[in-house]
Amino acid sequence: MVKALLFDLDGTLLDSVDDLTVAINNTLSARFLPQISRADVALFIGKGAKVLVERALRKSMQREPEANFVDEVLPEYLKQMQLAEGTRTKVLPYVPDALKQLFEAGYKMAVVTNKPAVIARKLLSQYKLLDYFQTAIGAGDVSSVKPNPEMLLLAAKRMGVDIHECAMIGDSLNDSFAGKNAGIQVFLLKTGYNEGVVIDEWARVNAPDDIVFDTMKELSEFLLENERRK
Repeated sequence: MVKALLFDLDGTLLDSVDDLTVAINNTLSARFLPQISRADVALFIGKGAKVLVERALRKSMQREPEANFVDEVLPEYLKQMQLAEGTRTKVLPYVPDALKQLFEAGYKMAVVTNKPAVIARKLLSQYKLLDYFQTAIGAGDVSSVKPNPEMLLLAAKRMGVDIHECAMIGDSLNDSFAGKNAGIQVFLLKTGYNEGVVIDEWARVNAPDDIVFDTMKELSEFLLENERRK
């Protein structure tokens, strides 16, 4: 029985590609490197800030960046993220109403995101979503980010539920793998990025047990209907 819901952030609750594009391009420009496109940034989202920086540098420089250069640029990007985040970010369709209904139905809810924790909590607060969640866990709160299940396990612990009473809700193969690694049900949304791969086509082949929904509206209706049948 699902008692608690673990939500990804980017592509699941929020559309932050425009802010991330500004942040990474400001970082590249400061290094006198060519900028990259919004479409490129959408492909690079999903495995945390360091991987995004590495992929962006590779695209901009047209060669493999050295590891120490990635580590050098990362703090600059994180600073630009803090300056940009929330300026152009949008709440995805149906999200506020869905969260309200699920909250009122008695589900415990948490955010588990590879975005830096401080920025994630700031965005949730800015868009008046934070109060729906018992905890919000991001990069920096755990030693390993998704697809490692560590943050999912921590969220379950903080909510006082068994991990097997949770379901993972996300938009990417990264979220799917994290849920599988935690041994729980996964629900996927078509509203995100998934590194350029069509999520329902990917799930059909690679994760047939995952249930894919068009938007948060369909997902919340599914969960609420199941709740009514109990």
